[in-house]
Parts: sequence; C-alpha cells; structure tokens
Amino acid sequence: MNDINRMTRKREKTRQALLDAARKLVFSTGHEKISIQDITAEADVGLGTFYNYFETKQKVFEAVLEDIRQDFLDELGRLRQPIKDPATLMAVTLTFGFQQAQDNEDWNAFLKRSGLTGDYFLQQDEEQLMADILLGSRAGRFKVDRPEFTHSIITGIIRHVNQEIAAGRMDRSAIASATRHILRMLGLPDLVTKALTQTPLPPVAAPKRGSAEENLRQATAVVQEMG
Repeated sequence: MNDINRMTRKREKTRQALLDAARKLVFSTGHEKISIQDITAEADVGLGTFYNYFETKQKVFEAVLEDIRQDFLDELGRLRQPIKDPATLMAVTLTFGFQQAQDNEDWNAFLKRSGLTGDYFLQQDEEQLMADILLGSRAGRFKVDRPEFTHSIITGIIRHVNQEIAAGRMDRSAIASATRHILRMLGLPDLVTKALTQTPLPPVAAPKRGSAEENLRQATAVVQEMG
C-alpha cells in the first residue's frame, strides 16, 4: 500500500510539474513558440514522460485551464458553504460566476495566450445547479414545475452570458440584470431579485481541504434523492 501511495504521489507531482511548466511558458512566450520539449525541459522530466499524461500540447493546455477552474470551484465552494437560503445561494453563485468570468486574470490571460478555441467557461458544475434548483423548489422558495427544463434554460442563459462576457459585449452592470432575469424565472418577485442582486457578495471563508469536492458530493446526493 505504501508503494502504491508513493507512486500515486510521484505521478501527481510529475503531472503538476508539467502543468506548472506549460502555464509558465504560455504566460511568458505564448503558445506559438512552445514545443512539448520546451515543456518537459521546464518541468525537468524526460520528453517521453509527457505522453504518459497528455496526448498533445493542446491537452496539457486544457488541463491547465481545468486547474484554474478548480481553484475557482474551490473558492465558490467556500463562498457557498455558510449560505442556507436557496435564493441567496443561487444569486451568490450566479453573481460570483459572472464576475469571475470578467475578472479572473489567470483564466482570461491563459485562455487568450494558449490559442485554445471553443467554449471554455468559469461556472458552477451543472449537477450542482440542478441540485440548487431542486433545493429551492423543495423548500418552496422557487416555483418550478419542470426542474429539468428549467435547468436546461438556465444553463443556456449562463452559457450565453459567458459568451457575451468573453466577447467583451457585456459590462459590469449587466451582471445584475442577467442574474435577476434567472431569479425571476425561478418565480422570485422583482423586489426580492433586486434585493438579492444589490447585496454585496459575502466574505469567503478560510480554505478548507476538500470543501469543493464535498459540496459537489452533497449536490449530487440531492439530485439522486429527488430523482
């Protein structure tokens, strides 16, 4: 067992070294001038080692983005942890996600300099969103007749808002408008949606190991229970 744990830690360390190297090189030189050999040299591992973890240069860049996204999810998990009211939870989650889409310099700079194309967004996991809808509906806070359909519509709106933010077509004031629109879809009165979107985000609690994973496990459990 100790040998297995040691090998696992070694693999995790090597993979993280490749991610850190790719991240550093993209920020310093841009993706066009980076080769896989440059990444392995920066990580101080053999060239063949790269292919034990990633198939292509694009795959390691995508893994770096996922690493940044995990940091976002960890912070979101700490922000959500003390909130009990489903409507407040939804408003805080949406607002934080949209603000991070605009403000997260690591994410936006790496995405721009990595040359990756396609849809890459900072947002909560869809399973957690579904759990939030079900939680609010069960508590009588949301008026939702078809949770799966509502989830699909809200997911589409979040995707569209993120696309507009990425394209630079959405200013800061529009975040509150987009969040209020989603909250109204959940049956909340205009007065409540306005109050929720005008309230500053709560302070983030101190990091707690595994908190984001635990939140996702709890969210999944709610979905399974309601299913």
